[in-house]
Amino acid sequence: MMIAPANNIRYYSLARQAMVEALLLAGIGRGDHVLIPELICKDVVASIHTTGATPIFYSVDEFLNPINLEMNRPVAAIIAVNYFGFPQNLEIFQQACEKFGAVLIEDNAHGFLSSDSSNLSLGTRGDIGIVSIRKSLRIPDGAQLIVNSTELSKNIPNQLPYIHAPLGVRFNTQRLILDIQKHLHLPLLKWMRSLVRLFRRIKTGSHLPTSASSAEYENIISSGPRDSSMEQISRLDVSNESKRRVRLYNSVSESVLHCNIRPIFDVLPPHCIPYGFAFYGSHEAATEVQRLVSKLGVEAIHWPDLPESVVATAPFHYRNLWVVNFL
Repeated sequence: MMIAPANNIRYYSLARQAMVEALLLAGIGRGDHVLIPELICKDVVASIHTTGATPIFYSVDEFLNPINLEMNRPVAAIIAVNYFGFPQNLEIFQQACEKFGAVLIEDNAHGFLSSDSSNLSLGTRGDIGIVSIRKSLRIPDGAQLIVNSTELSKNIPNQLPYIHAPLGVRFNTQRLILDIQKHLHLPLLKWMRSLVRLFRRIKTGSHLPTSASSAEYENIISSGPRDSSMEQISRLDVSNESKRRVRLYNSVSESVLHCNIRPIFDVLPPHCIPYGFAFYGSHEAATEVQRLVSKLGVEAIHWPDLPESVVATAPFHYRNLWVVNFL
């Protein structure tokens, strides 16, 4: 059964598109300022630039909490991030929004299926929420714009038509490999990833995808998701997927107990469904983590691809953050 959008939810191909629509819905445009964390990927910056607005950065500490939201200029919107599916405390953001009359956007790209300690779904606690479903499920696209403000919901855009297209060779191949892997008990997906990264290193000099500084100024055009991706979302067993992620988090935590790393979060809060296991450590330590968790079928990746204006002065915890991705 295909998912029909709820009155306050719209689906897009990518979360960066949903972010653009969120900003436009909030009336953000040229001359406006949007407050965002320094610890963020370039996609969010591109979304802001697409509307003509200007990003203003705030710092976050080693626990990924905002250090200071005091501004000497008005801001039209403030973006709070639920890093890795862990709920951000929104109180300080709500206070800042009240001060400036700003719209609160909850960036929940990592928090599909996750809730806070009150069991409120992440992405539903701000005026607007953004969710990137494709970052948690093995599908090529799929993101949500969730409009929680009654006032803003009056102008929510129409649902863009879903694109009639299959999942694609890459995703179908991965699914086939995973099925075979379960029966043969061989790390086939790991071998495939290694081969892809070898070719990427030969071609670009880096085994991980990189983006140019111009990526921050990409003009983002919104589109609906594939109908095949939406079909996969509708078939998801939420209970099983949530339990799988919690089990993985506990297994990874035990596996890397003696590694020279520092986990960002001490405990897994109730109702939190983690995107992955995040930690600070050197490249050598991350390599050791990868060796230990490979038997679980997951990998450690460096995150994020920081905005160009942040890179030069980025503190240690921005530059040495890794996550064992549970995708």
